[in-house]
Amino acid sequence: MRLIRRNHVLTSVTMTFVVALIFLPVVNAQTQQPQTQSLELFEKIKALDNTFFDAFNKCEIAKMESLFAEDIEFYHEKRGVLENRKSVMEAFSNNLCGDKNNKVRRELVEGSLKVYPIPNYGAMAVGEHRFYLTQSGQTEKLDGIGTFTNLWQLKDGEWRMSRVFSYGFRPK
Repeated sequence: MRLIRRNHVLTSVTMTFVVALIFLPVVNAQTQQPQTQSLELFEKIKALDNTFFDAFNKCEIAKMESLFAEDIEFYHEKRGVLENRKSVMEAFSNNLCGDKNNKVRRELVEGSLKVYPIPNYGAMAVGEHRFYLTQSGQTEKLDGIGTFTNLWQLKDGEWRMSRVFSYGFRPK
């Protein structure tokens, strides 16, 4: 392939070189190893996610509450917004843990968790999770998959979720 432009000849080799220069920074950014600090942050947030959802799966209300900031805002695409820890905990107590005939279990989709540092605040966790439902007398079934974004605040040496976004829920 030859490209001609006003007395200048661009060969396919030259075009390949130009294209490589344009896309090299993109490839380089995608292949860089995470920094140690970022890996440590990822592991910390993943551990917090595991701790919270272990409590969620067992309906350990006090443990879940301890991981929410007082001014938590919880946004759910189907249920709307809850604006403080008391209202969030009432919703968990009455809905998730209040119906003994329906048990919900959450599972993080392996490899989906991404963690982004938020300077002078904490971190943002984004990922996908599956929800399983066990109804009275039945075996557990996959209910659906959703996306989450959780904003974790590091305040006074303690990590707590301050904003939760639950969206993109779709049937299995």
